[in-house]
Amino acid sequence: MHKLHSLTVSSVEKNTPETAVLTLDVPAALADEFAYSHGQHLTLCADVDGEEVRRSYSICSAVGDGQLKVAVRKVAGGRFSTYANETLQAGGEVKVLAPAGHFGIALEPDSARTYAAFAAGSGITPIISILKTTLAAEPDARFMLFYGNRDKSSTIFLNELALLKNTYMDRFSCWHFLSQEETEAAFLKGRLDGEKIQYILDNIMPAAKIDHAFVCGPEAMIDSTVETLLAAGMADSTVHFEKFMSEGQQSQAPVRSEAAEGVSAVTLIIDGDELLLKADKKTLLLDAAHDQGIDAPFACKSGVCCACRAKVLEGEAEMVMNQGLEPDEVAAGFILTCQSYAVSNKLRISFDE
Repeated sequence: MHKLHSLTVSSVEKNTPETAVLTLDVPAALADEFAYSHGQHLTLCADVDGEEVRRSYSICSAVGDGQLKVAVRKVAGGRFSTYANETLQAGGEVKVLAPAGHFGIALEPDSARTYAAFAAGSGITPIISILKTTLAAEPDARFMLFYGNRDKSSTIFLNELALLKNTYMDRFSCWHFLSQEETEAAFLKGRLDGEKIQYILDNIMPAAKIDHAFVCGPEAMIDSTVETLLAAGMADSTVHFEKFMSEGQQSQAPVRSEAAEGVSAVTLIIDGDELLLKADKKTLLLDAAHDQGIDAPFACKSGVCCACRAKVLEGEAEMVMNQGLEPDEVAAGFILTCQSYAVSNKLRISFDE
């Protein structure tokens, strides 16, 4: 489950001038391990200039596509994204962790639910997997997408979304918002923000008629969108969002709520194995594991991707930042080990839950 597997890249296709879509060849022996749900992501690892670089990218293929694809947008200073867009070619290999994440919801083929998605930039990557999978699996579902970009040339999956509109003419609608290009309607010009979300709720789709909403994009866009949806009456359980940390973007250094002294005896359960370490209470659990040679799973180390998610089975840990776990996961005892410290003198956590 937490082992890196070398997968061959069967194709590298440019979707926009700055975005490459990688199709990964999954051998039959790994088919079960790499079976995925809509909205999940992959952690990719490659040697770039002699250094191991890991990044998480959302799966952009639908569950029924029979392919495993991720879209990688090049960002300034992004080592992996630059490598994927400028160096990686078909026939090359990348190391990949099994799919992870919980952004999607359980599908109900007999339902007739209405969904709304709000995406900006590369936030479309998990959203397109969710909407394609949902429209195929729920024949009576309706899906509306509100999607913000700089201009048409930077819009990831522009052609794919047009094809989906033609395929599901009565069930899928898409609005494109452009911040740096003129649009036919003044409403569609500018960033997708709280003011535009409120206009959508007032004039296009009332919050009361949305069964579930999905939000993905830059942090400010997510925060304003979620705040507006909740203020309009949607329940927390029906508003789903996923944040991401772009390469080169610095996360705030985690700070403990109070000073801690001493060492904790920590047991890590990884793929069924129990591994023991001594963790200084001033050291993040993931760092403590890596410092002692334990290959605990990780990707962003920023409290966003959840690749280092684990469950506290015994003892107490303090998580100082969380941008990826749902409230019910936190209540159930899950932590992000890249953002958590040992509190108790004895701690037992499992990456296998």
